[in-house]
Amino acid sequence: MSLSSTLANVQGQSQGADWCWHLKRNVSMGPSQFARLLAGLSLITLFIGSAFYWVGASFILPFSIIEVAALLIAFFYHAIHANDYEKLVLSEGTIYIESKIGFKTTQVELVRSLTRVDKDLHKNALIQLRQGQQERFFGRFVHANLRPLLAQKISDRMLAPFNF
Repeated sequence: MSLSSTLANVQGQSQGADWCWHLKRNVSMGPSQFARLLAGLSLITLFIGSAFYWVGASFILPFSIIEVAALLIAFFYHAIHANDYEKLVLSEGTIYIESKIGFKTTQVELVRSLTRVDKDLHKNALIQLRQGQQERFFGRFVHANLRPLLAQKISDRMLAPFNF
């Protein structure tokens, strides 16, 4: 992900009458590319393990199988989390926050006029949006150095009159 696209995500974008921040995990390889890479590595590992097995080093093959199992676990973890995202939509009266982490999708709707953004972020802290006792965190997929800027942009949009 380039610096310009990262800064564009921090700035947000207008979607008709709403303002939206859609943050995604920075994944350099899609699940199908990752599957092909791991399949190739698995075949090489099993080939080497089998070659050693046939020459008489029978303990190499079980370790090769364990290595392939570890690669398979890594693939499934990557496939589950490759499409993780966070989305914050600021509309005239509400703030809609949606996040997908693994198989879990959460959606929250807050009243815009009652919600405050914690702009005094500590190092590596997520952005906190509070409405009374209810609090939500946002900005997991933005570098920690850019979170204060993102919090400021969200706060500015929340306080501005609704005439984007």
